[in-house]
Amino acid sequence: MYENYTFKPDEVLEYLRKSRSDDPTLTVEEVLSKHEAILSEWSIRNMDAAVPEEHIYREVVSGETIADRPEMIKLLKMIENPRIRGVLVVEVQRLSRGDLEDAGRIIKLFRYTNTMIITPMKIYNLHDEYDRDMFERELKRGNEFLEYQKKIMNRGRLLSVSQGNYVGSVPPYGYDRTVVMDGKRKCPTLKINEEQASVVRMIFDLYVNHDMGRQKICNHLDELHIKPPKGTHWSPETVVDMLSNVHYTGKVKWNWRKTVTVIENQEAVKTRPKSKDGDFLIYDGKHEAIISDELFEAAQAKKGRNHRAKPTTKVRNPLAGLVYCSCGRAMSLRYYKRPDGTERSAPRLMCDGQFRCNTGSCRYSEILIRVNDILECSIADFEVQLKNDDALSTDLHKKMISQLEVKLEDLKNKEINQWEKYSEEGMPKEIFDKLNEKVLKEQADVSAALAQARASMPSPVDYQERINCFTDALEALNDDSIDAEKKNILLKNCIDRITYSRERPVRMVGAGHHGTWTDTPINLEVKLRL
Repeated sequence: MYENYTFKPDEVLEYLRKSRSDDPTLTVEEVLSKHEAILSEWSIRNMDAAVPEEHIYREVVSGETIADRPEMIKLLKMIENPRIRGVLVVEVQRLSRGDLEDAGRIIKLFRYTNTMIITPMKIYNLHDEYDRDMFERELKRGNEFLEYQKKIMNRGRLLSVSQGNYVGSVPPYGYDRTVVMDGKRKCPTLKINEEQASVVRMIFDLYVNHDMGRQKICNHLDELHIKPPKGTHWSPETVVDMLSNVHYTGKVKWNWRKTVTVIENQEAVKTRPKSKDGDFLIYDGKHEAIISDELFEAAQAKKGRNHRAKPTTKVRNPLAGLVYCSCGRAMSLRYYKRPDGTERSAPRLMCDGQFRCNTGSCRYSEILIRVNDILECSIADFEVQLKNDDALSTDLHKKMISQLEVKLEDLKNKEINQWEKYSEEGMPKEIFDKLNEKVLKEQADVSAALAQARASMPSPVDYQERINCFTDALEALNDDSIDAEKKNILLKNCIDRITYSRERPVRMVGAGHHGTWTDTPINLEVKLRL
């Protein structure tokens, strides 16, 4: 029954979203077009005009939660405007089929913004206890249906995998997706991409038969100008994943990277960790193998013999995790010793990707001197700041922000009062439009000034605490009796990141220059931890 509620087209938002309950043979665009026609017909019949185009939100992405749906986020922001009185949807469950947290958020936002939910069957006013109860039941029913449908779909996927089908959305490197017929059924599977498959065979051969490590394999593939699955250069991580992928032996797997919800910073976050051996299922696939079982097992056995350093390995570099090359890779400390253990040359800091970025290395002692200078200069700056305490400036800034916030709140209340006079006391539309335009402009100006004031607000810094912290790090850096791990911890309390760049030195030629190298300057960009 609609006789108790009347709406104008510019007071209503329209939200369109495809659901799992819709015809799976239809595209997202076809479903949204169909629903838009239904809602447009309702709008014309009940409001004498369709909802304006700028008030229509079409959700083309798939997402179970509000955070995954950008158009829904925009709509929830729009209903904060007091001019919006309703949201038009095909059914309540289009707003959310997520968990109870999302349902509670939607109920709260619609209820306290005085926004009604309009469907062709019923209008829900959440200030009405009966309507609110029905609305909550609809959202809960939608969530229960979603959970049930996900269970059914997972059972179907598991059955399909157990029959040898490939149900992944992205094929492994070396294969393309295809469909084969099993009687009258279409079965998704893989077919070999010969160009990529030859690369897969090369990787296994180099690793097992030619004793090449992951990084050397990456370098070799880059030199051959072979395009990687992602990015512009091959990475060791990509090679490791390929060496572990059972799809290349004609198998399919299930639950290799299942979605797991964990709590981080009191928020539920979905992750996809790699499963350990024995925690996932492997079945014979319908697709052809690229490599033999023997070669695959040999690769796994070789991986087992090549362990990396354990996390408990003692830190030897005080600058570990602090100095990064301009290409983004961490700089490593390299030692050069003779077979008898004596030092052949001074230790150097070097980028692990030097062969690609061509950044020149430097003596470790040079960086230590520069870091020492950085700490000394920072301490001197902090002492100056401590003498010229800017607490008064900070207080004035806070007072200005507070005044702008009060002014903005007054303008919002003024706008609401204008709407009340217009809707309840019959203010002429011409006068209302003029007053409303003025108050909206003032709101925009004050909001811009407030944003600028907040952005320029000086961060409070305890300079005495910073002086003590930097002094401890400086003293530790110059004390040979303190181990590298302790120095590293103290330095990380002061420095967030050091970005290193240097042109690669070249050997000089000509008379008087034999064996000497150009001395290119070292450039450091330092981000302090304040």
